[in-house]
Amino acid sequence: MKSTKQEYLSELHVVLDLHKDNTPVDIDSIPPLFRDDFNHFFMGETLQAWKGKIVIGPKKYQTWIDKLRIKGLDYEIDLENS
Repeated sequence: MKSTKQEYLSELHVVLDLHKDNTPVDIDSIPPLFRDDFNHFFMGETLQAWKGKIVIGPKKYQTWIDKLRIKGLDYEIDLENS
C-alpha cells in the first residue's frame, strides 16, 4: 500500500483521536490505511450496534491502539518521498 508520510500521519492522528472520548468507535470511521490491520486484529470478535452503527467497545479499541504502539502494523506501508 502506497501512502505519503503526511497521509500516514494524518490517518494515524484520526485513529488515535477516535478514542479520546472513551465511547464506542464506529468501525466505518477507521481510516483505510489502518483498516486491514484493524480487521485482522479483531477477526472473530463480537461487535456491537450502537446508535445504528457497528462499533467496537472503547476497551477493545484501546487494546488495538496499544498493539499499534508496541508492535506497529501487521504489514508494511510503502511511504512515497514527499
